[in-house]
Amino acid sequence: MRVLRETVKNSPYLGIFCAVSEKTALVPESIEKKELKKMQEALEVEAIKTSIASSSLIGVLCKGNSEGFVVPEIIEKEELKKLENQGVKVKVIKGNLALGNLIAANDKKALLSPMIPKKCQKEISEFLNVEALQTKIAGNELTGSSAVVSNSGFIINMHSSQKEFDKIKKFLTLEGKATTANYGDPFVGNSVIANSKAIIAGSLSTTVEILKIQEGLGA
Repeated sequence: MRVLRETVKNSPYLGIFCAVSEKTALVPESIEKKELKKMQEALEVEAIKTSIASSSLIGVLCKGNSEGFVVPEIIEKEELKKLENQGVKVKVIKGNLALGNLIAANDKKALLSPMIPKKCQKEISEFLNVEALQTKIAGNELTGSSAVVSNSGFIINMHSSQKEFDKIKKFLTLEGKATTANYGDPFVGNSVIANSKAIIAGSLSTTVEILKIQEGLGA
């Protein structure tokens, strides 16, 4: 598994701008060519340039796995049509807008914020074809910002309790690690993107953080 330190739009907060699965990466229209090339080669995905609600904050607004991506109702019709025309399965979820901040998922399981209504939880788990666990991480409801989950492992907010960590580990049936990224950011979902083939951490991540991220995500 490859491990890189990189940026997107010259920002170390990769997870804010990108949503990644085993097959696909949704990236901003304004991503630099060198950033896009490194991402595609490392993750071995088809990268699709897009926006959501005319915003480049794709990782904040959506989340997905090999089945497709869930997006908020503020997505524009043209954006939705463009994604579908490029072969991306998309499910519009009403209510919560920042779905990427609220969901962490791989191809079998998903961690969902308590902020997501029960009806929407069911829609998300059925569309992504996953078993879902509603949970806070480190006492906060930004579950997607506080975790990165791949088919190989997981990392979560350094300030999570041992009880939270053990519950998540048992549910995911994967090894994991509580850590920070980007020189102390506990919201690892904002700073790291990954699948089972590669990990890309924000460029500010220290060597110690990279080692912990590698350990958690199975590298």
